[in-house]
Amino acid sequence: MNMKRFFSLVIAATAAFSTVPSFFHNAFLRSATAAENTVADQLSGEQLYQRNCEVCHSMHPPAKTAPPIVRLASRYRMLYGNKEDAVNAMVSFMKTPDASKSVLMPRVIERFGLMPAMSLPDEELEKVAGWLWDQYDPTYDKQRGYYR
Repeated sequence: MNMKRFFSLVIAATAAFSTVPSFFHNAFLRSATAAENTVADQLSGEQLYQRNCEVCHSMHPPAKTAPPIVRLASRYRMLYGNKEDAVNAMVSFMKTPDASKSVLMPRVIERFGLMPAMSLPDEELEKVAGWLWDQYDPTYDKQRGYYR
């Protein structure tokens, strides 16, 4: 086979299969995204906390760069009488943090500032907020001098 014929075959084959890599790449991205969504759907509130919140919020004092979870759970319990209202308030705050939505005292906001908005889907925010509500520890309130 002469070189001219060889190169024309290579060029034709390259043109014919040039869409194959992008097809596989796009299929891979779609399946990776679907797998990630499936994994996220299966994560518990605690796992979501560990992935997204733990870097700033410790479970118990001392505080990291944000109030500890037991403190937040206590405040939500004191200010909201039920889990559904508290979870709705937490989700609203996490999506668009604002001092007027905060359950913390102004001096605590001065110390830590407001958290950044969380870009998680509502379903995940609800899971982690529900988990946070469940972390309430009445002994923490007694240690801090809070009684209901």
